[in-house]
Amino acid sequence: MKTAWPPADLAEWSKQFRFITPIQVRFSDTDMLGHINNVSYFSYFEHGRLAYLAELDLTPHLFQSGAERGGFIVTASLECQYLQQVHFGQEVQLGVRVNRIGNSSLDFIYALFLPAEEKIAAIGRGTVVYIHPTTGKSQPLPEKVKESIRTYEQI
Repeated sequence: MKTAWPPADLAEWSKQFRFITPIQVRFSDTDMLGHINNVSYFSYFEHGRLAYLAELDLTPHLFQSGAERGGFIVTASLECQYLQQVHFGQEVQLGVRVNRIGNSSLDFIYALFLPAEEKIAAIGRGTVVYIHPTTGKSQPLPEKVKESIRTYEQI
């Protein structure tokens, strides 16, 4: 992840997201101040990442447990930049994108949108690694996964 972070022009940067999913903000996501607790953003990123992979029909290729099967992805890093408070009851959408495909890893970026306010509440990025189910060591991503993402993201 060698790109500038956070992006200098968020409005322009946010246009690159082809995949956007609604986020259900639960009351339990909020803290004593009435806004979304910082930990909940990471749960939203996970939800969005899984929805993205399901949309591309890649979950069967990336979540195979058992020694005789391929492998599964694990989160290697994840970070969030909080830009705007979000409160219970606000409409929230999450943009998800893979911006780098490695040999055994995928770099994701995230944007948490507040559509009614036309604002970005948070941005995030992280890496997942495809590992062998028995050894726990990284292994090459299936070519089907790489090709599907390249085609979808046009990278």
